[in-house]
Amino acid sequence: MPRLVGGHVSSAGGIVNTIGNAENISANCFMFFAGSPRTWSRRLFSPTSISQFQKLTTQNHLTTHFIHALYLVNLGTDNPLLLEKSLQSLLIDMQNGDLLNSSGVIVHLGSHQGRGFDSVSGQVIDSLKFLLDQTKHVPLLIENSAGEKGKIGKFSEIGLLFNKIKNSRLGLCLDTAHLFAAGYDIGQPDMLINELNNYSLIDKIQCLHLNDSVSSMGSGRDLHANLGEGEIGLPNLKKFINHPSLAHLPLILEVPGSGSGPDAENISLAKSLTFPNPRLN
Repeated sequence: MPRLVGGHVSSAGGIVNTIGNAENISANCFMFFAGSPRTWSRRLFSPTSISQFQKLTTQNHLTTHFIHALYLVNLGTDNPLLLEKSLQSLLIDMQNGDLLNSSGVIVHLGSHQGRGFDSVSGQVIDSLKFLLDQTKHVPLLIENSAGEKGKIGKFSEIGLLFNKIKNSRLGLCLDTAHLFAAGYDIGQPDMLINELNNYSLIDKIQCLHLNDSVSSMGSGRDLHANLGEGEIGLPNLKKFINHPSLAHLPLILEVPGSGSGPDAENISLAKSLTFPNPRLN
């Protein structure tokens, strides 16, 4: 069975369009925003669009798909209105994930805005519990941060959240550009794997975001590059995605392509980096 390799595709014009957009770049999995990425507005998908989506994803062997939550979300905010908007948009994304049988809703948790993680951890825990309690099946996947000041998403922070929440639907999405910017050597993944094991996170990973990085290792700057055109480089990305602890995971690209996001060239290149893994056969 080939490795699942896809990209973040547009849902403009309706979620059914994501399937054709994924096929156009030769993806066998994909990720999308379940609404406009620029506004808080979210609504449940119609029964017709859900039926069409499920029919076409099955027919086209694209049943692994993820929803990416709004970048506006901040579960660490001290602004009650922003927190309420964050929770409501995430809740609808997760309800839509349930309806579509999505593989997960991926979220950046936001920022503690310099107040320290300890000061907001209780609020974040309560928020995540609420979202999981109000939905049925879809996993909620926390994405690691790039190390920006105040952003929540260090492994020590994520490990605490998992330890306090203890819900099998809470998972992890690792982003290679974020890891690199946070100071992890992608070409030497054993140290990273050991750290994930120390926080009991290795078995929680359900998806990898495969991106090169414009910024240097340890920069703390979240800037994605096309594969092989950044500071990480193809040899290091290849070592990372084929590590025995990671080689079974779907790969989702969030690269610029030629200007409109992941393209067939980057997908083909990503596929060429993978090699067969017994866990996928």
